[in-house]
Amino acid sequence: MAKNVYETVIVTSAKLGEEGNAELVERFKALIEQHGTIQDVDDWGKRRFAYPIQKQTEGFYTLITFESEPDFTAELDRRYQITDGILRTLIVKRDPRHLAPKKVKAHAVPSEEEAPSEAEEAPAEETAPVEAPAVETAPAEEAE
Repeated sequence: MAKNVYETVIVTSAKLGEEGNAELVERFKALIEQHGTIQDVDDWGKRRFAYPIQKQTEGFYTLITFESEPDFTAELDRRYQITDGILRTLIVKRDPRHLAPKKVKAHAVPSEEEAPSEAEEAPAEETAPVEAPAVETAPAEEAE
């Protein structure tokens, strides 16, 4: 089967603290590495929720971008559901049309034929900064 690119967001309980959150994320990163390759990990830190989740108002957010077989996402979701400290998760398949190409272009120096001649180059025009018109305000009347 072909591998797909996925993104997963993990929201962990603030009760775990910084160390507990890091440990939990490392556990899931190791699981993902066993079944695919991690492309990027973005730790968003501690955030306040828009509404309480399991009577908690804050949590740690982590975004992981990875590449794996499609069957693995079901197992990953199952592991999320049975792990204590996980409040919310989301796994999304990235659309291949929106992925950046992996080709790296070498910085090419234009040859003499491709470089514009001095006659073709337009001189840079200098423009004066435009100032906004002054707005006059009426003096405030004093209350007696």
